[in-house]
Amino acid sequence: MKNILVIIVFFVSNFCFGQIKAVIFDKETKEKISYVNIWIENENIGTTSNENGAFFIDNSKGEILVLSSLGYETMKINLKEVPSKIFLIPKSYELDEVIVSTKKESKEKIIGAFQDSEIGFYYATEKNPEIKARLFNYDTSYSETPFLKSIKFRIFSDIKNAKFNIRFYSVGDNGQPDKPIYEKNIIGISKKGTKNLEIDLSDLNIYFPDNGLFVSYEWLIIEENEFNSSFPTQDSNKKIEKTLYEPKVGLLPVTKNTNSWLYKNGKWEKVDKFKGNSPKPYLDNYGILAIELTLTN
Repeated sequence: MKNILVIIVFFVSNFCFGQIKAVIFDKETKEKISYVNIWIENENIGTTSNENGAFFIDNSKGEILVLSSLGYETMKINLKEVPSKIFLIPKSYELDEVIVSTKKESKEKIIGAFQDSEIGFYYATEKNPEIKARLFNYDTSYSETPFLKSIKFRIFSDIKNAKFNIRFYSVGDNGQPDKPIYEKNIIGISKKGTKNLEIDLSDLNIYFPDNGLFVSYEWLIIEENEFNSSFPTQDSNKKIEKTLYEPKVGLLPVTKNTNSWLYKNGKWEKVDKFKGNSPKPYLDNYGILAIELTLTN
């Protein structure tokens, strides 16, 4: 009888109400891993681990749970076999991938400069982890200032201290984001309201690749980022309630999509045109991240 009770308690704690609960660890250090991107393969279901490495996710659909985090091997687990403790394997790297150079920081170059007045739309994700990426093509003049010194976003947040993650990717042969070029999370924290948020990168020694650089903005699906709001429906006076994950990021309108990508449900795809109730000049156009990079030598 005691054995039966133990089995029942385990089942309820790990799979309660159609949800999986688990904590993610580094396999080598046994430290908890925060902000892991988690989704169910081929389903529109996902989440993010919190600061303590813990997460909940709906397991009513799908078969495979996928976990992806900077600096770790991507892991896939059968939904019926997810343990309460998950251990990710750190990636190993070849020495020839590392560029060694001495920074002087005597020169600066700004690329992607934007005016606040150019931004009339701010985007936030709803239920699932998303990453928006913008391609910065390489110019030979960047050889004089090859390091990233800082990055600036235009941010709007309805809550205090909302967190997001910054990722940098190389450009793949097919033109989409490929391999991470910095294997650690860069967490931005925004204040409430609309502001330009600049983050110092000077200590990270991130080198601008000569085939281009993708800069990306990742929403974190964590409880402290939740904000409930109501939105008008198209062709109706009614409103619908939605849960957004802050902070929202400013987008610039463009007529052609040559450098804007979206990572969702485990794959990269080019962003679609704005439709529906989108304001002008965004309607029937595309949006790219408003990002300003400062380069240095």
